[in-house]
Amino acid sequence: MAKRSEPVRKSVKDVLEDLLAGHREAAFSGPESALKYLRRTFESQASLPNAVKAVAYDLSADAQGQCGQWEACAELVAQVLSYLPDLEAAFPHEYRRMLEGLACFERGIQAHSELGDFHAALELCERAIALGLGAHYSAKRDSLEWAR
Repeated sequence: MAKRSEPVRKSVKDVLEDLLAGHREAAFSGPESALKYLRRTFESQASLPNAVKAVAYDLSADAQGQCGQWEACAELVAQVLSYLPDLEAAFPHEYRRMLEGLACFERGIQAHSELGDFHAALELCERAIALGLGAHYSAKRDSLEWAR
């Protein structure tokens, strides 16, 4: 009998690189195309690593924001935030750079503001400030201070 070959197992980094490459190609045609690619990825990849899900949900939230679909954007931002510990665990040395590259805080603040949920927007500002993501989040928080 022939020896059965083992399935190829990609590292989390390789899976992420594949996702980003596919997204770049799809996003070239616009946010709707990027969303379509990401939906297909989620449907076909039932076992995406959680760290990769964080990035995929972030890309989806950004595309939803570009399309003005604020409720979906806000839901996706919540998903991204729930997977941040997994992202940090999988990429401890790149985590800071990756965190700074995520769109979820900007898009989340925008989505919650568009939906009139200024308290949630303010909470995202506070979280971004706590993570040290930039002084502009302090300015956003200050502009939402009236919502307290």
